[in-house]
Amino acid sequence: MHERKLLAAYDAVLSDIYEAALVPAHWDVALSSLINHFSPPRWDVAMLVWERLHPATGRFIGAAGVSDFARAGYIAMFAGRQPWSVNGHALPVGQVVHSDEIVPRDIFKRHDFYTNFLANWEDEVAIIASLDRHGQDHLGLCMPAPDVGDSSLLRQAVTRLVPHIQRASRISRRIGEADLRAANAEAGLDASPSIILTLGPDMELLHANRQAQEWLGRTQGARQVQQRLRFADKDVQQRLANLAKGMGTNRTENITIGDELRTIFLVAMRVDPGVSADLAGANGGAAVLLVGGGRRDVSVQIVERLRDWFDLTPSEAKIAAYIADGKSLEEYASDRGVSVNAARFLIKGVFAKTGVRRQAELAALLREAPLDWHNPIDNFVTTI
Repeated sequence: MHERKLLAAYDAVLSDIYEAALVPAHWDVALSSLINHFSPPRWDVAMLVWERLHPATGRFIGAAGVSDFARAGYIAMFAGRQPWSVNGHALPVGQVVHSDEIVPRDIFKRHDFYTNFLANWEDEVAIIASLDRHGQDHLGLCMPAPDVGDSSLLRQAVTRLVPHIQRASRISRRIGEADLRAANAEAGLDASPSIILTLGPDMELLHANRQAQEWLGRTQGARQVQQRLRFADKDVQQRLANLAKGMGTNRTENITIGDELRTIFLVAMRVDPGVSADLAGANGGAAVLLVGGGRRDVSVQIVERLRDWFDLTPSEAKIAAYIADGKSLEEYASDRGVSVNAARFLIKGVFAKTGVRRQAELAALLREAPLDWHNPIDNFVTTI
């Protein structure tokens, strides 16, 4: 896919994902958008489901290509019971796999989930993403299909979109389940590794979580003037002002703020009146919610070499690359859209496979490793 077309496709899917954060019914649209932009022919099904193994149960967040009857049948008969669910439950949060990597296909095709359900559509493989955990519940994305066509672009797209689906689903869960009441809302936003701000109808800054406050303190791209947020880019300022006032049909805007050290990517979402007061607490109703963070890509060559030499998983190789480049677990968690606890879980796996006990030892080991993996001119982690 041409680079410009590819970027436009990501922007389109991102807009739908963050729209779904505020309007849960939009998840079906977001998943359809993902399929339309990145799936090969016949890969036309996606299911976003919370599942629990004990007792086995589940709840759909959204789906594409799955009828209401099929959804009900899946929850009643297979949620938390079928092999992809059981083995996928053990995946680290943020990992994306092909189904053959977690369940041998000959074993899977003997299970009644395939023989009595998926065989009707010849769906025998899937791209599966581990997205989030909440107590005993696990949120997964499953995209089953016949074993036809090259699914590498789809897998790549899902991998890149996982942090955004995570953030959007967490926002959606907080709105729907916790109702984001006043102080509880601000506490939840403050705990997020992402930059989160809420703005009023006149661009007044109602709330900025810790990550956002730190960013505003160092960026030249935005500043607070008489309680209002002002962006250096006039086009960004106008688009946000229109969004805050409810002008036009757009409910989301994608924003890029370039700084000397880092590029910040924000998604601005118009807030429904029913939840606006809860998002801003005593400061008044919020009109716009901005969510975002920096974006770093890990060198594919470095990841492959780390995986080959130490038998790391892709997620373990990525966090190892961060540590080798002098980054912290908190930076990894923020960039990848996962919790610090998830980062700690991953680094423990890296320690076990590399035989070290501390991050400093790991960084030293990787920099002294053979195969000339580290070119002094390039960082392990590159900012795009």
